[in-house]
Amino acid sequence: MIIAKTWTKHIFCLEGDWNEDLRKKNSVISALDFLHVNSNIKYIHRHASTKEEIANRLLEFNKKKYSDYNICYFAFHGEPNKIKVGRELMTLDELSEIAGDTLKGKIVHFGSCSSLRLNKRYIERFLKKTQALCVSGYKLDFSFVPGTVLDLLLFEMCQRYKNIICIERDMRFYYGKLMRELEFSMAYLDSSGKANITAPGQRIKGTGFVPYGQ
Repeated sequence: MIIAKTWTKHIFCLEGDWNEDLRKKNSVISALDFLHVNSNIKYIHRHASTKEEIANRLLEFNKKKYSDYNICYFAFHGEPNKIKVGRELMTLDELSEIAGDTLKGKIVHFGSCSSLRLNKRYIERFLKKTQALCVSGYKLDFSFVPGTVLDLLLFEMCQRYKNIICIERDMRFYYGKLMRELEFSMAYLDSSGKANITAPGQRIKGTGFVPYGQ
């Protein structure tokens, strides 16, 4: 089973630059503040504008004192199989290489356009290399606000279960329409080591609806 170590899952967020115009202030920080105030979910937020900064931030994140920050949130512009870091593009393979064991047992979420629009084997390879509990994100381009809203709904749902399948099930029950519109996807390795990727709107076999927290 795909089970998190703890019920409480605080957030470690790495955020890129959304605009070249320095007067614009797009950021997920206010959204993370909202979660902290209303759902008591703590967060650590750091900016990263280069691949080297991502590597250094992940190395810092690997310290034992951050062990209860079990959601790793990459908030960047994206392309299929990539995130945009400053003026460069980083593939999921590159990220898995520099991450080492930092993401082991973590819920990895890409709040970036189209990053999960890729062949299943790349997602499978990312999960195997990083030993992440699961990876989630989007298969198309979307506007900043609805994407960030769904990010928050996911993070809040993650607090209610240890079992990733239960998180995915209730996300679909409560927020399925928005997930389909944004082509949200969640993937994890099954017992045979193959990536299980449930398409938005697809019913998960063997799971009926159970209210929150059951």
